[in-house]
Amino acid sequence: MPRIFSVAKHRRWLILLTTLLIVALCVVLNRAQFVRAVIAYKISRAHIFTPPLMSSEPAWYRSTETAEFYWDFAGFVMARNQRLKQFEPALRPLVKEIGRHQTSGEDMEYSMHIDREIGWLLNSTAEDKETQAQIAELRDSLTLPPSEQHLAAEQQPSDGSWGLGLTSWYLKLYYSVDEINKCRANPQYPFTFLDRINSPEKLTAVLNSDLMDNFAVTREFDEDKLNETTSALARMLFAPQPTECYAFHPGLNIAFKEFINRWQNPDDGWWGQWLVDRQGKVWKMDDLSMTFHMISDTQGQVQHLDLIAKRLLQLDDVNFPAGVLFDGHPTNHLNWDAVKIFRYAWPYLDTATRQQVRGEIARMLHWCLTESYRPDGSFRENALDDTPGDAYRYGVWFLQEAGYFQPKDRFWTDQAFPDAQAVHDRIEAKLKATGLKSSGLSEAYQSLQAGKEQ
Repeated sequence: MPRIFSVAKHRRWLILLTTLLIVALCVVLNRAQFVRAVIAYKISRAHIFTPPLMSSEPAWYRSTETAEFYWDFAGFVMARNQRLKQFEPALRPLVKEIGRHQTSGEDMEYSMHIDREIGWLLNSTAEDKETQAQIAELRDSLTLPPSEQHLAAEQQPSDGSWGLGLTSWYLKLYYSVDEINKCRANPQYPFTFLDRINSPEKLTAVLNSDLMDNFAVTREFDEDKLNETTSALARMLFAPQPTECYAFHPGLNIAFKEFINRWQNPDDGWWGQWLVDRQGKVWKMDDLSMTFHMISDTQGQVQHLDLIAKRLLQLDDVNFPAGVLFDGHPTNHLNWDAVKIFRYAWPYLDTATRQQVRGEIARMLHWCLTESYRPDGSFRENALDDTPGDAYRYGVWFLQEAGYFQPKDRFWTDQAFPDAQAVHDRIEAKLKATGLKSSGLSEAYQSLQAGKEQ
């Protein structure tokens, strides 16, 4: 009897081991499909999409459509990750070289433009050949003298933009907005690149094209394009002192406001990319950066601010572009976005939500002061910072937005911060020592100076 039991037990273990080996072999042979399924599951569990209405369809059909959508989106994520893995070894040392030049006080505007476009190509498109060409262009640009680098900060005769080194229209717009808004006399060259959106019909057509993303067909994700285009337009059309150098169509403001209202998700108040599935139905994505820009660039003149803040609290452990984490880690950039949203929403929040916001901002501030800020007055760079200037800029902006330096800015707390002045002075001295030649470093320094004058 014992021997029979032993044989039976051995047979069961053999069957179990064989089964496990077969499963392991299947996983190895179908590793890509397995990884894609895991990514799809994680995205679905993050609940960052509002699905289309499918109430009249059978449950099994709705489940199939949902699975197909997340499977397709996971495929795009995998392809993007593969491109990053392919190109980052060549790109990373070039970006570090830009940072080295900037830290030593050199102007790297032209190289920065090229690097910004490479970021779009890598994260949003499948253009491998164009990415390779732009990386080669970036490598060559690092040998240019500062006088030629600075040409990228000057207006271009070809279309009136400030976009030397850029080929994408939306990035030319993004890098030209500040100069356009400052213009009070005839520009050296007319802003012909703005003609593309200078009627309600043209504006709406451009925005709708960027909003409706048929990613499974195009293999592109228009999040960056939609984000920067709408932010730039809001800063131009809603500027306190609009430019006097270009005759915008009088109907643009109304058309843009109508688009913003139609675009906003009434369920949670957020904005984001609209993704088209295989059946042509629209899935609305929550996007922290787009939501931040619509609130900040319109000076808070949007609907549903209370819903927006509550949704933001729900996404505190979700990765960007929906949540406040980047690759699972906090950043000053996204924390700054979040605190600014909370500031605008604060008057509309109930007591319980305000208490949650207090805890969230306190946690962000603690992280900044203990993990990002260094005792010498610098900030640690992270994966979201393109340059050392970005690390300083977003570090300073976050601390200012949270009211760390100025008691009058502490909308969320009456707590005192006795070390704030010393921290401020160390950051200011460190920035000044760099020479302030890069835009990020100079903007951080100017923000500190402006804060002292208030």
